[in-house]
Amino acid sequence: MPIRYYKCAKCKMTRNSYKDAERCEKSHLSVVSVKEIEYRMGEYPFRVILTFPDGKELEYIKDGNY
Repeated sequence: MPIRYYKCAKCKMTRNSYKDAERCEKSHLSVVSVKEIEYRMGEYPFRVILTFPDGKELEYIKDGNY
């Protein structure tokens, strides 16, 4: 008998039921806005601040050679 797993489309974690996978997908917040803070050489921002629906702001810094 095959074993069925359901995967969250956002974090790729596997769940035992469709409802659990759906609940997991809904638990992940989407970004409401992006504010560029700093540019260095190149056309892409080096630092950005992301704002989420709950009002929390998080700063992200470019990592690697992208």
